[in-house]
Amino acid sequence: MARVILKDVAAACGLSRATVSLVAQDSPRVSEQTKARVRQVMAEMGYVYNRGAANLRKRQSMTVGLIVTNVRNPYFAELAMAVEQALDEAGYTLLQGYSYDGRDRQDKLIATMVEHRADGVVLLPSADSDAASLRMLSNPLITPTVLLARPVRGFAADFTGVDNPEAGRLLGEHIRGLGARSVAFVGGPAESLPRDERYRGLAQVLSPAGIELAPLSRYASPPTSVDGERITHELIRGANQPDVIVAYNDAVAAGVLHALRDNGLQAGADVAVAGFDDVTDARYQNPPLTSVATFPAETGAQAARLLLARIKDPERPYESSIVAPRLSVRESTTAFSPRSPRQLAAGVGT
Repeated sequence: MARVILKDVAAACGLSRATVSLVAQDSPRVSEQTKARVRQVMAEMGYVYNRGAANLRKRQSMTVGLIVTNVRNPYFAELAMAVEQALDEAGYTLLQGYSYDGRDRQDKLIATMVEHRADGVVLLPSADSDAASLRMLSNPLITPTVLLARPVRGFAADFTGVDNPEAGRLLGEHIRGLGARSVAFVGGPAESLPRDERYRGLAQVLSPAGIELAPLSRYASPPTSVDGERITHELIRGANQPDVIVAYNDAVAAGVLHALRDNGLQAGADVAVAGFDDVTDARYQNPPLTSVATFPAETGAQAARLLLARIKDPERPYESSIVAPRLSVRESTTAFSPRSPRQLAAGVGT
């Protein structure tokens, strides 16, 4: 039996081929009543919309590539869902890949997206990305690109992310009010620019107040709960247990809390703990975690908006959309009470 085409459906409906084509594309120019009638006829006749042919006519694939490090971290999962939802509403299909924060794998994913003629790419760069490694995405006329969360020095592109220095400063102001004497910043890749920015925001507040902040390079690690736990075990078994542990993100903070419990310390009271991102699970930690919200859903929606604008006009000026952070204070820091010199000498809480 011959394949049913739009012309056949149009004849059966008594409508023009152009109208039936608009229905197939779910165009808002056609009434819902007409759409329902045409779709019923399509189903009865066994018509299947040939999107590939339509895309060739438009010289678009109607696909967009999204490359993130992974979705084990709830921050990235929420961000990816927001990107997908916004692009789906615009008629695009999302092709998603995971770099696991490795540049070699990222390079392969970028090449795949370009080879399959993705209409654009939303990229959360690996921590060690540089402008040279992103050369396949350097021409917005060929592959419109938006960078997420991590800017890349020397690479011109639209960008959306959180104000990390302000996030660090907000948390620093809170820590200063606790009466803490020492702070350790734990986790995050050594090459990560957001890590550096969050640390600088903390230092801007803590250093003038005379609060000791461990060097940034001391406790770098992959941003995972496992690594947060490992580093915390090392920290609290050392001679200089900090009053406050600031985790690079909430995933690292979860490992920090676990390690403190394993060593008989009360998180929040003996050692204050805070993180970044304020994912949904933060409030359900034990104790509930103080964290700086970085709004992944808003960031993802902004990324989609920027990409759609770039696809429409590849020569428009580059735009940066910076999301303002917000501090959520919970028991992991509010229960903290500075140890007195007498307690320190007696080894209480160490």
